[in-house]
Formats: sequence, structure tokens, C-alpha cells
Amino acid sequence: MSEIKPKGRIELSLLTTAIVSLTFTEYSFAFLDPALGIFSALISVTILYLALSLFRGIRSIVRETVEVICLIQLYILLISSLPWFFISQSLLIPATYSILLALCLWYVKGSSITSEELGFKRASSRYVILAFTVGIPLGTVEFLILRPPPPTPTFSIPYLLEMALYMFLFVGFGEELLFRGILMTNLEKYMNPRLALILQSLIFAILHITWRSLTQIFFVFIAGLIFGLLFKMSRSLIPPTIAHGVGNIMLINILPFMM
Repeated sequence: MSEIKPKGRIELSLLTTAIVSLTFTEYSFAFLDPALGIFSALISVTILYLALSLFRGIRSIVRETVEVICLIQLYILLISSLPWFFISQSLLIPATYSILLALCLWYVKGSSITSEELGFKRASSRYVILAFTVGIPLGTVEFLILRPPPPTPTFSIPYLLEMALYMFLFVGFGEELLFRGILMTNLEKYMNPRLALILQSLIFAILHITWRSLTQIFFVFIAGLIFGLLFKMSRSLIPPTIAHGVGNIMLINILPFMM
């Protein structure tokens, strides 16, 4: 194996530091102190951006990948520190994920990534069907892991439709745009596509440490691989967004009333 050049070592160190700091931020929120998690996110973003400004020779794709992880830290910082108690419970999902979407669009505007690379295009019908087929068992497995209670006293079609809108338009689309459209696409330009698929799924799982369940974190890692494969095969955000949304609807709005 050839020796890694100094610039390559710096790039690898920056990417590793970004992932480790994200892990520590999520671990702090889950197991230590939320205040420490907020402090970790703030310090991590400051140090990483300072490092990016000091090391001028960093390749643009590495710089953009580290910035994506900083974007995730900024999202964590915002949703953990804003006064959400002023917002109606029914508006929490669109409110928090609107912030994620705004951050993603802000990042995309200044990056070199194109709309086609992001996955803003149609998907073949076979991938759409596959996404629906995959989403149902994913939601079922996650339900068996978490066993969430019913969100309402009785099953309601209007509430189901409202949550379906939220899960597809905000949660599914927001997270797929960030992790598959932006992060995975950047990682594929920097490293072997298979390694990029694994790494984006690992970062996706890290963001779910706050569930405080190793089983759930492992499940999210596998789900991230499946969503990544759907994106890789179709090069469209539509299939992973559908699979993600269907899985969440099964988890929260259907199976709790059936089991």
C-alpha cells in the first residue's frame, strides 16, 4: 500500500474529526447532558470551519463533505436550543424539518453539487414499487424494536393523512435529501462508492444515538444502507423518500393500533 501523502492525511483527519465530534454530540445528548451536547455542536462547527479556512489545499469535495457534517451539527444545535414549547405539538414535525430543509438548500446553493446529482429527477416505476414494498417491512421491524404507543386514543383517517403528509414531505424528504442526496453523493466523489454507502449509513445511525438503544441504532444503520441502495440504483430521491415515509407511517400511525 502506498504511503498517504500529507494532504491526504490532513483530509482524512478532518473527515474523521467531523464524524467523531458528531458522535460525541449525539452521545452527550443521549447519555450525559444536553447542555454538553449543545456546547459540543457549537465548538465542533467552530473548530472544523476554522480548520477548513487554515488548510487552503484541501480538495473541494473533502471540504464540502466536512461542511455537510457541520450542517448536521448546526441542525442539532438549532433544534435543541430553540423554544419549541411555544409551538403547537401538531406543528413540531414541519417546524423542525423546515429548518433541516432550509439548511440543506442553503448548503446546496453554495456547493458544486448539481440538482441531478442530488436526485431531483423522476424514478422508474419499478423502483417506486420496490420502495413501497421495502418500506412496509422496515416499519414493521422498527415497530417491533421500539413498540411505540398509539399517538391518538383512536385510529383516525384525517390524522393518518396529516401524518402521511408530514412523513413524506418533511421527515422522509428532508432526511433523504441530507443523507443520500447531499452526503452520500459527496462521499462517492471522495472515496469508493461502497465505502461511501457504508459511511453515510453510519452517520445516519449516529444521528439516532438519542434513542438509547443499540438494537435501534443497528436497525437504522441497515435502513440507511437500504435507502442508500435505492438512491444508488435509481439516482433519484423519490424511492428512498417513499420507503422512508412508508416505514415511518407503519411505525407510528398504523401498527400501534393493530398490535
